[in-house]
Amino acid sequence: MSSEEKGSLVAAVFAGSAVSAFIGMVGIALGPLTDILAGAVAGYIARGSMCRGALAGFLSGMLGGLLLGIAIAVLLPFLHIYFSKYLGPLAPFLNLLPLIPILLSIKGAVFSAIGGIIGYLIYKYSRGTRT
Repeated sequence: MSSEEKGSLVAAVFAGSAVSAFIGMVGIALGPLTDILAGAVAGYIARGSMCRGALAGFLSGMLGGLLLGIAIAVLLPFLHIYFSKYLGPLAPFLNLLPLIPILLSIKGAVFSAIGGIIGYLIYKYSRGTRT
């Protein structure tokens, strides 16, 4: 497979995340179909192979949760200042707070990986390269 037939994996991941964020911002309640559509965009852009499309979809599904987890981890020292007096002995559990969006984004990542496979298949059959 030549380099012209492969798309940029990084561009595919960011495009899939952007589609997911846009559909979420517009407020269209599609449920898991949002993740599948975003993964399909990522898989179509990634090209290459089916595994590459699934990887692009999976990473685009995880990107939002990872960014939110990083943002919470950066803000965590400030959260400790305000909430530790209210939580008392449970205050050390605030350190687990960044894991919540990361774990919840796994569902979206699985649906996006399925969408990535679908996007790759759309690319493959729209170009007439059935191998």
